[in-house]
Amino acid sequence: MKNNKTNAERPLIPEKSSVSPSGLQKELIQRGRVDIHAHQTAAKHLKQGAEALNLRDYAKAIEEFQQVIQHNRESAEAHFHLGLAHFMLEDYEKAIDAYKMAITCEPSEAMAYLNLAATYRLLKRYDEAIDVYTRAIRFLPSHPELHSELGTVYTFQGKRREAVSAYKTAMRLKLELKLQSDFDQSA
Repeated sequence: MKNNKTNAERPLIPEKSSVSPSGLQKELIQRGRVDIHAHQTAAKHLKQGAEALNLRDYAKAIEEFQQVIQHNRESAEAHFHLGLAHFMLEDYEKAIDAYKMAITCEPSEAMAYLNLAATYRLLKRYDEAIDVYTRAIRFLPSHPELHSELGTVYTFQGKRREAVSAYKTAMRLKLELKLQSDFDQSA
């Protein structure tokens, strides 16, 4: 009898698998070993990149962080540090790209936003810096430094009212954090 099922109607997994349970187990173990090796290799390059960054060998740091990214494209840490290395070499566009990737990988990491916006600010691209701070504040509304830095950019643009509002928010958040810290220490 002819099978009239379309591709959409066919099950994704065959009803009778040709892989035995022991074969499947071996395949999963092998995949796990490959994943562990890739993770260890990425960790090694991340460590070497950080060491190169600390030694101000920015070209070497860039090579190492790019190696990490080859093994794990979603390493926010590697993208962030790659951005730092490019920034230190004054290759600001590459730094911007790396910081954007770090944010894509880890949208709740404040330092990536702060460095990206600071790079825009250095280049006097104030509207882009404001956009970065505003997006960051959506993810991290209680982060006082983001509000304070936003106020600084508004000041550069001569937007006094917006700057004062951002600074007030930063001060309120800093006070709340201080009060919470004092309360936690007394408890």
